[in-house]
Amino acid sequence: MRFTHRSILIVLIAGAAACAPAHAQDQFTLKYTLEKGKAYRFADTSLIKSSQEVNGQEMKSTITSYSTIRLVPEEIRGDGSTVFTVSPDQMTVAVKNARMDTTIDIKEMVGKRTRMTVSALGETLKKEIIDTVQYSQLTASMGRQDLIRLHTMPTKPVKIGEKWTATKPDTNDAMGGRMVTLSTGDFTLLSRENRLGVDCLKISYTGKMTVKGKGTMNGMDFFVEGSGTTSGTYFQAVKTGLTVWEDSKYDVESTVALTGAQNLTIPSSTSVSSHRILLKD
Repeated sequence: MRFTHRSILIVLIAGAAACAPAHAQDQFTLKYTLEKGKAYRFADTSLIKSSQEVNGQEMKSTITSYSTIRLVPEEIRGDGSTVFTVSPDQMTVAVKNARMDTTIDIKEMVGKRTRMTVSALGETLKKEIIDTVQYSQLTASMGRQDLIRLHTMPTKPVKIGEKWTATKPDTNDAMGGRMVTLSTGDFTLLSRENRLGVDCLKISYTGKMTVKGKGTMNGMDFFVEGSGTTSGTYFQAVKTGLTVWEDSKYDVESTVALTGAQNLTIPSSTSVSSHRILLKD
């Protein structure tokens, strides 16, 4: 068989294409595409270790929490945003410190819904409480915090190895007041993998966060300021954009200033390790 220069070039190009990784040029448009009326359920486990200094005395506390969360899309809008309700099916908290060693089943929160409107990229556009909660004395300080936080997607398609930056503000009612958390993270798309039988994109992130808040508790006004770092890795379903598996951690140094019958300044260190999985139907 006689080869010309042109035919040799074609063979070389074809061979190179066959040897190249199949995903090398793949681009992924990340967004949330949920199914209306379908219930998506998550299991969350967190380990919280904190240390506070009150009047020169160190107080340490360890909290382990477990919850299952239900997310149900009510409306998929033309602009790609989703209106959904989120509520806990189960919430348990185990608290261990110098004053107590107890496990609390937070039944008053079960089934209590919050409605959220979220853009296709994960930005919270609106949030409203549907069902009010009557807290017990033990759980009153926990407040009503976000049960689910959706990661913010990049605004343009990304390839394996590419990075993007996202900033996410969160406002929650807690400790008898309002807490505002601002998180800025650098995200990296690592690979495409199967996780828990789901086609996923593996993504890692590192970032910084600030916390500010104020309110009234036990007749005293309080003000909170703090900052810290956050990091994690999660597997995001290619089809829906939802997190299938995530391990995350954040560490915060903060100060609580109390005014009222007495004035106190309480420095605090908090470390949180969390794990989330998407439960199968």
